[in-house]
Amino acid sequence: MSKLAVKENKRLVLKNVIIKELRNIQMDHLDKEIEKFLNYLRVLNVQTFGPLITKSFGTNIHEDGSITFDYDVMVQAHDYHLHKERFRVNQLHTCDNCIYVRYEGKADQLNFAHTKLDLHIFENDLETDGSIYNIYISNDPDNTIIDIFRPVMRDETL
Repeated sequence: MSKLAVKENKRLVLKNVIIKELRNIQMDHLDKEIEKFLNYLRVLNVQTFGPLITKSFGTNIHEDGSITFDYDVMVQAHDYHLHKERFRVNQLHTCDNCIYVRYEGKADQLNFAHTKLDLHIFENDLETDGSIYNIYISNDPDNTIIDIFRPVMRDETL
């Protein structure tokens, strides 16, 4: 059996979500910005539940040749509505018709899971909306567990 089993038609459901929008961020600043967001939540004693979720959905190439990315960093929180002045909040965030894979292993080999999804998309003539959701179940460098969801466009001609 394959170490990375791709599943189709999965649905991602998040409830009571606090979303920190990171736009035009350089990759080397991403971890720092995520940590700032998590520290802010700790300082305010936000009642979070579930793992950290990131959504990558854009790459921007600037005139000077630099590349930046668009990310949403999300957590689920019982008291999410109290933070709508500082962050975007959603009572329910769903993403239907996703392909999915769970990665378990060393953090430096996570790229294999993304490559497996890319290959599945190619082999099955699928089209994605360009976004990738990563759900960080365990973020230990030696034993990382991440659920990856990629929304797939539905073929309306069927």
